[in-house]
Amino acid sequence: MVKNPEHLPPYKNWDWLWRSTFELKYQSSLLVADVDFFDFSEKIRLYRDGEFVAVDNSPARLRVDEHATVEAALSLYGMQYVRLVHLNGQPAESFRPSEGTGEDRRAKFSVNHPTADKIISVCSWIVLFLAIVTQLPELLNFAGRLLDFSVPTFELPGWLNTALQVGGILAGLDRALRMKFNRWIDDTHL
Repeated sequence: MVKNPEHLPPYKNWDWLWRSTFELKYQSSLLVADVDFFDFSEKIRLYRDGEFVAVDNSPARLRVDEHATVEAALSLYGMQYVRLVHLNGQPAESFRPSEGTGEDRRAKFSVNHPTADKIISVCSWIVLFLAIVTQLPELLNFAGRLLDFSVPTFELPGWLNTALQVGGILAGLDRALRMKFNRWIDDTHL
């Protein structure tokens, strides 16, 4: 992706794997927040009617005009929030995922298949909980090698340990696509 393109780059079929856009109608304009998840400087770009307005690192505050700013922040796997904050005290408005993005596809799946959505949601929580409980001691021991301490770990077969790691990543990805955020689980800036 170009550093700060003058015009909003078109969203292509496979972009949902590494990029997302969120939009909101403001006055008679369309505001779009554009995020490249592999941009490790965590830049969030703002466009108004397709024209570049501003860029900032997450957590971002992007000035729209003298009446409003856009606030946006990344979480570990996706977006924590994207919202328009009115400077006159009106309630903030949340941006919605743009058509075709991963977040949009997940939201449509949730509406079209509510039972499957609930099952996936419960499974995600269970896998995420198990992954955290079993993998956190491993992480502590890794850090403990530097500081000369260790904690007891779960003796899991290698295949189960790998399955929990992969499942934890997939569960986190599902939470990101649903824009679910928990400070203790998802925050990278504790």
